[in-house]
Amino acid sequence: MRVRSRSSRSTTRSSSPYRAVADTARSVSLGLMSLALAACGTFATGSPGPARTGDPPPSSVASDVGRYFAIEEVGLGPNGWVTLRNYTSSAASLDTLFLCQPPRCVDLPDVVIEPRDLAVVAVGDGTGFERVAMTDAELELTPSDGEVALYSTDDVSDSSRLWAYLEWGATPHAGTATAIKAGIWHEGSYAPSAAHATRLWKTEQNLWVWDPGR
Repeated sequence: MRVRSRSSRSTTRSSSPYRAVADTARSVSLGLMSLALAACGTFATGSPGPARTGDPPPSSVASDVGRYFAIEEVGLGPNGWVTLRNYTSSAASLDTLFLCQPPRCVDLPDVVIEPRDLAVVAVGDGTGFERVAMTDAELELTPSDGEVALYSTDDVSDSSRLWAYLEWGATPHAGTATAIKAGIWHEGSYAPSAAHATRLWKTEQNLWVWDPGR
């Protein structure tokens, strides 16, 4: 991850170790939980968009680097975070991108993310993580339900510039219809969560699962 200096942006970066992910047994257990919830209608889902490998799909706007990134993990609560992954074979900057919870958006900094690498956007000070691209992000990552979206514009009604989306706990939210129109979310779907959940993450099977935190 490379940071380009820019006087109009001021963010704090952390060099502390990246938070360890849950062990394999817990991931399998929670994956089965998600499949069980799917059978009950409260299901975890991935996007119906392009597979998150290789080079990005074509875009009508050449500068739209949003198509390089996927939402990989969401930490919940007052010290939450959003992890983005550059799933392509090319380095790309977060500059010109926004993490949004309609109608509000967070303008992301000019940080270059290497191919297949991660970038953490932290609500708090980023303690406990490496690969922190931004701290003190004004996001509300409520455990029981919420949404977050990656745009290449701060116009949250523009479905053509919406590249990644996740909602959890319930549906719909303010941005759900735009995500459906963009073709990156299924109507009626949402990731499972609960009031005591601590994070959400996507499995290799493209299912969203949650850590109960207990």
